[in-house]
Amino acid sequence: MSPVDGLALVQRLARPGCLLTAEIEPPRAPDLGPLLERAERFAPHVDAVNITDGSLARVRMAGMAAAAAIRSRLGVEVVAHLTPRDRNRIAVQAELLGAAAWGLRSVLVISGDPPGRGDEPEAKVVGDLEAEGLIAAVGALNAGRTASGRDLEGRTDLLVGCAVNPGAVDLARELDKLARRVQAGARFCQTQPIFDVARALKFEESRRALGIPILYGLLPLRDAERARHFSAIPGMEVPPAVIERLEAGGPETGMEILLEMAVALAPHVAGLHLFPMGSARTVRAVAEAIAPWRRGP
Repeated sequence: MSPVDGLALVQRLARPGCLLTAEIEPPRAPDLGPLLERAERFAPHVDAVNITDGSLARVRMAGMAAAAAIRSRLGVEVVAHLTPRDRNRIAVQAELLGAAAWGLRSVLVISGDPPGRGDEPEAKVVGDLEAEGLIAAVGALNAGRTASGRDLEGRTDLLVGCAVNPGAVDLARELDKLARRVQAGARFCQTQPIFDVARALKFEESRRALGIPILYGLLPLRDAERARHFSAIPGMEVPPAVIERLEAGGPETGMEILLEMAVALAPHVAGLHLFPMGSARTVRAVAEAIAPWRRGP
């Protein structure tokens, strides 16, 4: 039995140790084959796979549809991303009811990338609900009501998470935003890729008063050029020492750095979230590296 079988993410979060999840993007085609194959290769090594929702504002298969296919066909635990960028409150609640009907148990609320970054730059942002409002809507559905308080004919049982940025310039503001999302009903957090272990551990100390587990994002850096690209993004700075090491090292240096970060974080955090760029080898390597700190079955 793989780690993703059986227990829901909410049950695994309640156990001591470090979770491991990994991200998969839905295909840019109506073919489920490669998606299911990738999920099946990741499954033995992770506690859940994450399915993105219109990441980088590019047209892909609907995230909920992809997540439902993985859940129903493979029995794999899935965290389905959901953004209110493209949907009003009627549509997002309809998506969530459908997700629950297909056996999905966890959703991650994200704001979504602006359309100008994607392949339909003239698309209009809907944004009927902010992240806190969408988190609260999940709570309402779990209670058998719509976001406006009208009774439904049944209820969902969804674990809802939110995004957080440990690298934010204004940490006090980021923690305040996180507190509002916790108050709205968020039960776990996930970050974008982080490249500074010390900064992540400092944030971990700061957030403990909120009592919400965080899965820290890790992404393998291919080379120094890629590292400099990320370092130019506010809140995702790569330490100069890491860039220097990539410049001086060989093709495996990025993987070495990734594994060192995973081992440094695993004893201290609730979980790690991988952006493996489709690589089952990366997922397996991280799972093996942090095995002493993984949560029990």
